[in-house]
Amino acid sequence: MERLGPQDPRGLRPHPGRTGTEVIDLSVVIPAFNEEKRLGPVFDEVLAYLSRGKESWEIVVADDGSTDGTVRMSEERAAREPRIRVVRLPQNQGKGAAVRAGMLAAKGRWRLFRDADRSTAMAEFDKFRPLLEKGSQVVIASRHVPGSSLPEPQPLPRRLFGRGYILLSRLMILYEIRDFTCGFKCFTAEASEGIFPKQRIERWAFDAELLFLAKKAGFAIEQVPVTWRDEPGSKVRIGLDIARSLYEMALIRLFDLRGLYR
Repeated sequence: MERLGPQDPRGLRPHPGRTGTEVIDLSVVIPAFNEEKRLGPVFDEVLAYLSRGKESWEIVVADDGSTDGTVRMSEERAAREPRIRVVRLPQNQGKGAAVRAGMLAAKGRWRLFRDADRSTAMAEFDKFRPLLEKGSQVVIASRHVPGSSLPEPQPLPRRLFGRGYILLSRLMILYEIRDFTCGFKCFTAEASEGIFPKQRIERWAFDAELLFLAKKAGFAIEQVPVTWRDEPGSKVRIGLDIARSLYEMALIRLFDLRGLYR
């Protein structure tokens, strides 16, 4: 297990990669905070998908200072499958911090981060692959572009929160993006190494910041329709998180005006 100290994004650097000629095609990064109850089925699904493919791969569990059995479960899996690695933040810093740590520790030429649930099936990556092979550098899942499907939608309060967040994000950050928060996004190694060391937002609006940085760096963003199912266990606290999201989106604009994303 790789232990990481408190993170200053200015000091983070991408993983130098493996020596020799070995190349990993796909890294699957799973940020996790107290996900002991949900992580087992996610491992099973991801491993089943990867084992059917031809690409070389790794799984990176990015633990955000969990206090339950998340790390123990992940290390047990890693002991049986050497292509699983665990990186651990010493304390809870936010999902964005865990994603950043995992993506910069990853070694793949394609680096997908996905939530520690099964709302978006791993098989949806089949839609990403042709775009990545053609040279796309940032490909994201969307629940709100034509062709998407939500057979098991969220409860109404969360749907309203999600719609409001997306509208504000579009108005404040990038209007052309239809879904900022779907936890299934892939970056090439080049895009990862150009974006994640600059990331400063570690909690609620980190997705919006990543896509803002991608656009600012000149990476085209492909939006792919997916089938998405609500899975119980959300940690969203609607009233508080709306306020925090607004604050962090304002910070993104402030950081940009101050030249902190150069």
